Amino acid sequence: MKLTVNGESHEHSGAGTADALLEELGATKAHTALMINGEVVPSEQWESTTLKENDEVEMLVFVGGG
Repeated sequence: MKLTVNGESHEHSGAGTADALLEELGATKAHTALMINGEVVPSEQWESTTLKENDEVEMLVFVGGG
């Protein structure tokens, strides 16, 4: 399935859920915020959120430091 992730084309071969995409990309729920087509998706809904061809996904991964 063809998606746009953080402004770049991405071919997703997983289960078609937001959770599967984030797993494929190596992101964790604890440190990631997700928007699909301009709408924030809470991490509790990632497993039930189905992605569609040409969806635009914005993923922000928080990194701690000091």
